[in-house]
Amino acid sequence: MRAHLIMQNRKKYFPIESAGLALPLFLCGCSSAPLQNVLGSFFPSWMICVMLGAVSSALLRALIGMFGVPEAVPVPMLTYLAFALSITFLIWLLVFGH
Repeated sequence: MRAHLIMQNRKKYFPIESAGLALPLFLCGCSSAPLQNVLGSFFPSWMICVMLGAVSSALLRALIGMFGVPEAVPVPMLTYLAFALSITFLIWLLVFGH
């Protein structure tokens, strides 16, 4: 019974037709996806940033291993994931940020 009243109130205040009318307003700020030409094939920019972040994180892991302090890393899986994400977002901001 209560769910039926909630659905009636929802239709009264926000009819589904108004969502269809508001959709173009939300999409007007969208432009084409940021793509990069790599050897004649277009890749999304976020994919390039993720690949660079993963490679940088792997190099950072090797560097930490060379100095013999891998046991100082608290939770290795989460720590290296955080390194990869940080580097990914940093590359995105520095290269593609407007």
